[in-house]
Amino acid sequence: MKNTKTLLPLVALTLAAVGCGEYKKDPASGLAEMRKNAKVQAQQGPDKPREITNTVIVEKPVVVVKEESTIDEKFIVITPDAQMTFNEGQQAQFKIRARVLVPGIEIKLTASGLPDGAKLEKSTQEKDLYILTWTPALYTVPANAAMKSYTAKVSAEVTSSSSQVEADKLKGLVREKEFNIFLFRNQEAPSALTVAGLASEVNEGSLVPFTVTVKVPGTDNKAPQKPRLVVSYDGVSYTAGNSFLELDGARYVVADLNKKEAEYLGDSKWKFTLIFDTKNISVQPQLAKDGSILSNADGTRVRLSFKVYSPYGLSTPESLTQVKVRYTKPIAAPRFDLSGLGQQGLQVSPGQNVTLNFVVSSADKDAVVKVEPATSSLPGSPKVECKASAATAAKQECVLTWSVPCDATAANLGGEISMNAQSVVNGRNSDVTAYKLKVLASQEDKKLCPAEAAK
Repeated sequence: MKNTKTLLPLVALTLAAVGCGEYKKDPASGLAEMRKNAKVQAQQGPDKPREITNTVIVEKPVVVVKEESTIDEKFIVITPDAQMTFNEGQQAQFKIRARVLVPGIEIKLTASGLPDGAKLEKSTQEKDLYILTWTPALYTVPANAAMKSYTAKVSAEVTSSSSQVEADKLKGLVREKEFNIFLFRNQEAPSALTVAGLASEVNEGSLVPFTVTVKVPGTDNKAPQKPRLVVSYDGVSYTAGNSFLELDGARYVVADLNKKEAEYLGDSKWKFTLIFDTKNISVQPQLAKDGSILSNADGTRVRLSFKVYSPYGLSTPESLTQVKVRYTKPIAAPRFDLSGLGQQGLQVSPGQNVTLNFVVSSADKDAVVKVEPATSSLPGSPKVECKASAATAAKQECVLTWSVPCDATAANLGGEISMNAQSVVNGRNSDVTAYKLKVLASQEDKKLCPAEAAK
């Protein structure tokens, strides 16, 4: 309360100070105007919501009619085959389709940039179809490459339409499409290998000419490299059910010196001329399953395989040929050579020690000479021992040794020493050579025995 009383005199004082200043306006006239305006506001009541209107100008789309051709290049669809690959020397065909998506329009397809010899023709069997045909010449692919590629182009040109007006609009409209062509060397392996002239049985000591023909696609007489023939032994020496081994027959095959090169026959066919030689190449003995020589065999069975490679490494399967070489060549019988004896017979005396060197040999350098033990009824039992020469087994060096007993008489010294020899070539035996050395009692008394023994 004290504070209120103090404040009022202060307000009164302040008002008094204002009234004493320079402010000259009459507050009464302003108050009247304010009251007037307040009355007007009271009579009007609260403010109403204001409405704001925006004017929006809407433009309607205007349809512009642009006159276009009935067809342009996007209405022509050209579809070549996905991958066009050709091989040298072989004809192949691929398809190219050309369609128009607008009825009444006709087009014509032409090609440019095709390889030499390739042609594009409209199919007579199917609408909108064109056939690309090509038979690439051999050796079109360079020797140092495996493939050659080409980029060609086909063009579709409108040739007719349903009306002249439309034809004028389409005049000169062309649709083009590029595509790739790939050319490879012929990838077909050689085939149709045939062996002619080599019978299943040949005679030993003969020269048998024969031929091998084969088809090598992609190769002719202009080829920088010719096909290659390989003759081999497959090593399959035993066939179930046989009691013998089949030996290497390739060892007997030699080239014909008159026709060492392969001969071109045309149409990709080649011929090789060869000789099966058992005249200059000795025939191996027939072997049993265990590898031992079959002494009673009448021939040797052999097998050989033929295979031809193209210049590009492709080959035929191996072609097996089996041959029996029949033994017809005689084996030369050995010969006894006692020329060192210097006489028709061997003359001996009682008490004499005889040593006689001689040889038994065969004219066949591949023979092995065998000399059987000597037989004789002469007293003292003469013996013959032989051994192979250091130079060859076809020659036996022999020594006849005999100690003539002192009690031998002229009567019982007359007789012979029998010897037999035989040549063996590859398990085959020659005829037996029999040799009889005649023995005679010497007419000369050489007094080789003591007097007591001689009585």
